[in-house]
Amino acid sequence: MKSIPTVIVVPLLLLAVSFGIAAPPSRAADDASSSASVLPEDYSCNLCHSKAGDLWNDETPVVEETKLAGDIHWQRGLRCHDCHGGSPTMDEFQNHREDPTFRNVLSRSQIPAFCGHCHSNFEYMRRYTPSARTDQEAEYWTSGHGRHLKASIQKADPQEAPGSDETTEADKADKAVATCVDCHGHHGILAVKDVSSPVYPTRIAETCARCHSDEKLMAGRTYNGRPVGHDQYTHWRQSVHGRALMDKGDLGAPACNDCHGNHGAMPPGVDSVANACGTCHGKIAKLFADTRMRHKFEEAGLPGCATCHGSHQTTNPTDEMLGMETGAICATCHNPENPQHGATLAGAEAARRMRDNLEQLKREIVLAEERIKAAEQLGMEVRGPRFDLREAVDALTNARTLIHSFKVEPLEEALAEGLKVTESVTASADNALQEHTRRRIWLAASLVPILLVVGLLLLYIRTLPPSTGATAGSDPESIRMD
Repeated sequence: MKSIPTVIVVPLLLLAVSFGIAAPPSRAADDASSSASVLPEDYSCNLCHSKAGDLWNDETPVVEETKLAGDIHWQRGLRCHDCHGGSPTMDEFQNHREDPTFRNVLSRSQIPAFCGHCHSNFEYMRRYTPSARTDQEAEYWTSGHGRHLKASIQKADPQEAPGSDETTEADKADKAVATCVDCHGHHGILAVKDVSSPVYPTRIAETCARCHSDEKLMAGRTYNGRPVGHDQYTHWRQSVHGRALMDKGDLGAPACNDCHGNHGAMPPGVDSVANACGTCHGKIAKLFADTRMRHKFEEAGLPGCATCHGSHQTTNPTDEMLGMETGAICATCHNPENPQHGATLAGAEAARRMRDNLEQLKREIVLAEERIKAAEQLGMEVRGPRFDLREAVDALTNARTLIHSFKVEPLEEALAEGLKVTESVTASADNALQEHTRRRIWLAASLVPILLVVGLLLLYIRTLPPSTGATAGSDPESIRMD
């Protein structure tokens, strides 16, 4: 019998091995996934809460197992009874009303404690995540949502109110505030890092907006005596932060929870706005903290950074915000004709000097850039000066940061460094342009003797006698050689 060529056998074996190995794990993975979401036949919850259950009716809450497949608790092996208590098997089942282990949720005020039954238990939580936080419920009761909910509980039954802190007059009873399930969901809770989770960085603002952009829901709600409003999301979405996160996908850009907090969400106070901004803008926050203006802002009840840059509607800062020209932020308070919050004329003069100095360096940078481009267009080597010009741009950026020190001297020192660079770069570019001019002059000068020599050669050639190799009228045949 003829043997099959090796060139055919080897590819066939490789295909067989690849299909034989790859296919079963795929089916096994599907089986494992499906088995993880299927409850045992004698699982007691199915009796009432499954449409196929014997005691199910139209008024019974139903949770489909397929919707639980992506739930983070479900994936960790937790089932209904792990959250709700009760017996998972029919043999041990008791009526919920008679079962002391059953944990029911009869009102929204019970939800934080319901979730906290596990999430506040460190011994339990570290079985799943060794570094899991267990202070979310405690933080929640300090939040704006939690304080209003606690006030509503105290109003109904002071003995049932969680925590030891007494509510204040500002804590108005409100049962409709957000709880755990309003942000995370209830059945089908996704992991925080899941891109589809309502608390994923690119989705959390929309989650907050479900309540805070609802005009009817927010009507009548106040914070520190002022209406809460319902346009925060619209402003944030158009801000530099919102565009960076949602349009550019920059996960480092802040959303609601980065400034207000997560479970302990509260608007930053007047004296803490700069600290909230300083979480990202550390250098600027330190400069502001070391200046007298911080205390002036606090005394006047001004919210630090937000006074000049806005809160939710933060835009890209521009140099036009500085100075005393029309539209400048400084002129809002330091207006000589109508000063606000104790603003002084000295502050107006400082703002004017800062702006003038910034504009000077900007002009010098533009001039240096133009000179470099002119040299480049003529083919001169100016890569070194162009690279050095970056130092001037860095000095300008540093000076803009130093504005937040509210001192003219540090800003002028930073700008002086930039002016030194622009002066050096401009001089180098001018030298390149002068070198180009000198080269053209030398080229022109060198052409003169060359043209003179060529002219003399032409004249010399014209003086040479004509060739005598053949006389006029001679027969060509007679001068041809054999």
